Amino acid sequence: MSFTRTPGGLAEKWRFHQVPTIWVEGPTDIFFYEPITEKIPCRMEAFHGSENAKALIQALVDHDYPYLVILDGDYRILKRTTVPHRCVIILPRYSFENFLWEHEPINRACLRHAQCGENKDLVAAEMERVEEHLRKELLHAVALDIAARRSPAPPRVLPDAIEQIALTKTGPDVDPAKVATLVAAVEAQLDPVQVKAAEAELMRFLEKRCITHILNGHLILGILRRLFIRAAEKESGTKSSLSNDALTQILADIIWRRCQSDDHKRLKHTVRTSALKLVKMYPAKTLVE
Repeated sequence: MSFTRTPGGLAEKWRFHQVPTIWVEGPTDIFFYEPITEKIPCRMEAFHGSENAKALIQALVDHDYPYLVILDGDYRILKRTTVPHRCVIILPRYSFENFLWEHEPINRACLRHAQCGENKDLVAAEMERVEEHLRKELLHAVALDIAARRSPAPPRVLPDAIEQIALTKTGPDVDPAKVATLVAAVEAQLDPVQVKAAEAELMRFLEKRCITHILNGHLILGILRRLFIRAAEKESGTKSSLSNDALTQILADIIWRRCQSDDHKRLKHTVRTSALKLVKMYPAKTLVE
């Protein structure tokens, strides 16, 4: 029905399905969450945008509707955040893409992609090098991006695509000159006090966390794809091609089987537990039979 296309209509859409809905940020998020919910009778749908998310969450608060909303962590992970409802999950990293940056699953997937039957490490050294490189070259830009997002009229700082700041056409490194140009374009527009506060928050976060947890998820995925392709090509000796969506699908299953980080364990437990609770409380009959 057409009313489901409006923010308020989305909040009522649960009535038209025989199983609970898990609302996620975008269509590619579904690739990431499906492996941990495939045996649970539920469905997933992208809510597309913050206004729709707000409407879904408000309906949860007002009516306690039986659906789940999973939100990207974004920069709110820098501060302690109160969840507005028990059926709202906020990621502890910037987005689901940041959960893909994990050595063991990436290496296993890269070995398969390169058609290598040996059990060896193709990516550890490069992932460590790139992570140090990103921290060095993007730390200030990320702080500016944090401050910008908190401004009344936020200027654009970091791009979504690695191609806009890449050092080469295929490598995972960013170009310091291009990053400096971005910084120069926005720094004067921001309140220095806000920038300093953002830098302090970021540094506290990085005492226990990694730059790959807080960097824009689209950037992380683009960088990871380049790193992945380069490692596979080096091993196989043949050219490789892979889209961001394809890489996400390759990693989605293996990431849950191979990664043992606390973030992954907690997220898996929370999503599964919440979904199973919804299944138990879901109405036996829906509005439309």
